[in-house]
Amino acid sequence: MRIIYVTQRLPFGAGETFIIPEIEALLAAGHELLIVPRLSTDPVAHDQLTALVSRTRPLPGIRSVAAALARALVQDPPRTARVFSRLHHTRPIRRSASNVLAAAQGVWLGGLARTWRADHIHAHWAHLTATLAMAASEVSGIPWSFTAHRYDVTLNNLLAEKLESACFGRFIAREMLEVARTLVPSEAFGRAVVIHMGVTLPPAAPPPAARPTPVVLCPARLEPIKGHRHLLDAASLMAARDIRFELWLAGDGSERPALTRRIAELDLGDRVRMLGSIPQAELLRFYREGLVNCVVLSSWYEGISVALMEAMAHGVPVIGTDVGGLPELLEGGAGVMVAPGNAGELADAIERALGSPALRSDLAAAGRRRIAEEFDIAAIADELVRRFGREGCTTTNSLW
Repeated sequence: MRIIYVTQRLPFGAGETFIIPEIEALLAAGHELLIVPRLSTDPVAHDQLTALVSRTRPLPGIRSVAAALARALVQDPPRTARVFSRLHHTRPIRRSASNVLAAAQGVWLGGLARTWRADHIHAHWAHLTATLAMAASEVSGIPWSFTAHRYDVTLNNLLAEKLESACFGRFIAREMLEVARTLVPSEAFGRAVVIHMGVTLPPAAPPPAARPTPVVLCPARLEPIKGHRHLLDAASLMAARDIRFELWLAGDGSERPALTRRIAELDLGDRVRMLGSIPQAELLRFYREGLVNCVVLSSWYEGISVALMEAMAHGVPVIGTDVGGLPELLEGGAGVMVAPGNAGELADAIERALGSPALRSDLAAAGRRRIAEEFDIAAIADELVRRFGREGCTTTNSLW
């Protein structure tokens, strides 16, 4: 198939690397992909993203978008009007301007999709990228679908209209699907499905080499929602108990200055390493080479964490908070769950994992098995393609 993927920024910036395994799996299966980011002003952050630039077509400037819209209005006024009539339920009203712009960009994308001979258009995020893809489908006649992650579900930007227009709406965890159930009518909800995000299942990594100081890794953006302050408080409790450990923070963000100060206040400078934003390939090397004993997320909220999936796929035991879609990933002993914001409980969980080789071995085996059974990206990509090409999800007449 020839598939257009509409993203928020990928391959620009560093915030959507969780989509990369899906793109790579589709390419490996022989499908053609064209990536269209809604925003493209950020630099390309990593080499792994650079490889996708040749498959990327950023949106043009406003003049090109206006020209495409003018052509569409001349060639098929009713169809073009339908693009914008879908937006009349936009709430709150202040969101209307953003939706109108995204729809106009979608008219341009519809022309590109026909020229490129796309079979399907898929948008990641149910907010403005989905508005854009919905408009592109309307004018081109090419079927579309979307992946809803987390904030974009609760934002509810025309979620019902998008489900009614799309072949299907993919929700990455049961918890997001249940939120959507409360927001849309039953006839629209019938097109909602759960299809997880996924990761590549590599050969089993060796257990971490015996070392005097075990390593706990937290791979997360340094933002308040990720709960790093509570993780540092947990680290302080562990240090007071004279537990040997190093805590590596892999990520960057607005919390970095505050976290740096907190590390100094808690006298953790010799125990906490701030690695900054590092390439995904570097994280995977840590796992392959057995450099990490345990991976921890202390988030206040998560959709369903690809960062934890990657560690689990390599047989690294994980600890996460009981929020969002994480129970779906970690239930049944595939990982340890703790209450968000509870530094004492988090410290206890890390201490138990570091102190028990048997527990780490059990968690590693169960976590890897969970990925193999439910989050293997090759199987997930096959399911997406099956739905992209299913009966009733076919190209219709277009204005071009």
